[in-house]
Amino acid sequence: MTQGIGWSRSRRWLLETCARRFVLTYPGGPGLRGSGIEVGPRLRLKRLLDGARKDLFEDRSEGHAWSPRLHRVVLERRMEEAGTSLDLGPVGRRKEARLEVRRIATLLRHPWFLHHLPEGGRCHLPSPLHSVEEAAGLLWAAPSLVVGSRTPRVVLLRHGQHRGAVDDLEAAISLRWATLVWTEPFERTVTVMRWVGSSWIHRMVLVTPHLADAAEALLDHDRRAMASVRRRWQRHGLASLPLVDSAVHCRRCPFAEACPAPQALKGAIQARRAPSTKS
Repeated sequence: MTQGIGWSRSRRWLLETCARRFVLTYPGGPGLRGSGIEVGPRLRLKRLLDGARKDLFEDRSEGHAWSPRLHRVVLERRMEEAGTSLDLGPVGRRKEARLEVRRIATLLRHPWFLHHLPEGGRCHLPSPLHSVEEAAGLLWAAPSLVVGSRTPRVVLLRHGQHRGAVDDLEAAISLRWATLVWTEPFERTVTVMRWVGSSWIHRMVLVTPHLADAAEALLDHDRRAMASVRRRWQRHGLASLPLVDSAVHCRRCPFAEACPAPQALKGAIQARRAPSTKS
């Protein structure tokens, strides 16, 4: 784990839930791609869907009309080419493809999206696997989308229940990431599109100086916490790092089998993974 390891949403969640898994996951700092860790089916599927969205937005910026049927066929073929790595059968692949097509169709029909990203409109898709170098370290919090022909706007695409404070901080940090990459001025308002239930909830976040200061304090706090974990690991070994105290976070952990967790916790994990014997 390098000294300059920076902030991202997934890294912060992992640091807070299980410092030992954090160190094992990010030994060299470049993320999962360079750490030699087997990526699970859930993350593989997410990357496949993200890649398809990237192609879709690039085609839309070039003036191509979107076809739900064609998009579904492309998704199903990419899932089929991925083989058993996604852990999905034919029915599962069709279900995931139909759900993603429904999300995209609802997003493209949204009034805000129709206005700011019409067919042929300017569009940038930053890669979350590329960091930005700044004075205090690396910053990985790339926005989902940057739209606009004159003054660019940062867009975050999120899933799940609404979390106002989290969205505000992510908006401020993503805007900071974008301003470090592009020299042109940005809108201070960040758009958050959150998929909840069967629709997109549109929310605008104005990145005020107070919110920017809060994001800066979060970055400083996380970098100090990461540096503390690194020092503790180097001085006292991996066994000295704290473990998560809930079996929920261990279900898909790639290190669960060899993890020196308490026996009661490991027993609960194995019981959840074991197939049901009910007739």
